[in-house]
Amino acid sequence: MKEQKYQLILPLIFVIVLVLSACNSEQETSQETLIDTEAMQNSEHISNEGMGWTHNTPMAPTAGNWSALEFKDGNTYKVDAPLQDDADKTIQELEELVKITNERTEEEEEIVKHWAKTPSPNTNWFAITEELIIKYNLSIPEAARLHAIVNGAIYTTTTAAWGQKYEYLRKRPTELEPSIKLVEDVPVPSHPAYPNSHASTAWTVAYILSYIFPNEMEMLEGTAEEATYSRMLAGVHFRSDHEASLQLAKAVSSDIIESLKDDNAPLQYEEIQQGPSGHGH
Repeated sequence: MKEQKYQLILPLIFVIVLVLSACNSEQETSQETLIDTEAMQNSEHISNEGMGWTHNTPMAPTAGNWSALEFKDGNTYKVDAPLQDDADKTIQELEELVKITNERTEEEEEIVKHWAKTPSPNTNWFAITEELIIKYNLSIPEAARLHAIVNGAIYTTTTAAWGQKYEYLRKRPTELEPSIKLVEDVPVPSHPAYPNSHASTAWTVAYILSYIFPNEMEMLEGTAEEATYSRMLAGVHFRSDHEASLQLAKAVSSDIIESLKDDNAPLQYEEIQQGPSGHGH
């Protein structure tokens, strides 16, 4: 009889031990999870607080959340077909260039060289961009972003212009009218005329910088006009080459400006910023 009781009690004890063991295991797991969660929260709390640095006017504290810049491929953009060589307007434009180059002054020759004799026609725009960075006291991330915008815009516009140049293969004015007078040391470029890449990039940058710095519009558009006209003064572009460039520049700059509205970064500067210098370390 006693043996039968033991036979009944022993399995019951075994089941109780298993249940208690499982409960302890769950409690330990629960405690471990709680400890891990608290450690993670403490870690995040410490991370958010950093190591305690503070400043009354911190430089670009949100820059880490600015979005990457995006630019469309140059082949996205097209311009209208150029005039035929024998079109009445082409003949008129050739006559205009003969007159302009024959009456060109020494001062105008210097303008031609200013835009032609540089590492690239965009070198002057990089300098203007840096001048605006200094004038408006942009921070280091803001300055980097602005240069990235300008360089990206120039690259997109240039590849777009080159695509159209080699699609239409328009001759240079001097190939149709040899009497056009060139400026010394400013040769005819070894790529097609249409559209004018100097003008394309100039107006793209001018439109974009005018949006970012509204008070500088007159200066920027005046500079773009000078860059554009310098190529007629040089005798290497038709007026209609410039008209196509404006079409291209408006399309590229419009897309880029629209894309800037959603990248979480500063959009426009209308006043000189106060606070840390943009060139601090």
